[in-house]
Amino acid sequence: MKKLIEDYFEQNKGLMIRDIMRLVRIKSDKEEAKAGKPYGDGPAEVLAAALEMASEMGFRTKNYDNYVGAIDFDDQKNKLDILAHLDVVPGGDGWSVTEPFNPVVKDGRLYGRGTIDDKGPAVA
Repeated sequence: MKKLIEDYFEQNKGLMIRDIMRLVRIKSDKEEAKAGKPYGDGPAEVLAAALEMASEMGFRTKNYDNYVGAIDFDDQKNKLDILAHLDVVPGGDGWSVTEPFNPVVKDGRLYGRGTIDDKGPAVA
């Protein structure tokens, strides 16, 4: 089973990096609430993008008023719940490889705000 999982990730590495980069480009730190966007424009945009990507992969998706989204594989009663978030802390200063919302791959590493916490793991 471990080999199957490793092979899957190796075969889909490029697609996952593409999708992570798509999400990282969206500045999704918390902003002032707006009508229908309780955390502001960026968090609503990144949630919509993630749900769209999951839908394109064949998952069923639901957006709960831009507070949270759900991505489901099937209608089974027993489920494995995996929690992830797509909001990030502000970009900040001092970036040396790239700017926070301009993701790049350099020396085999993906740089950008949210690549580790938690946009990257959400895509994986």
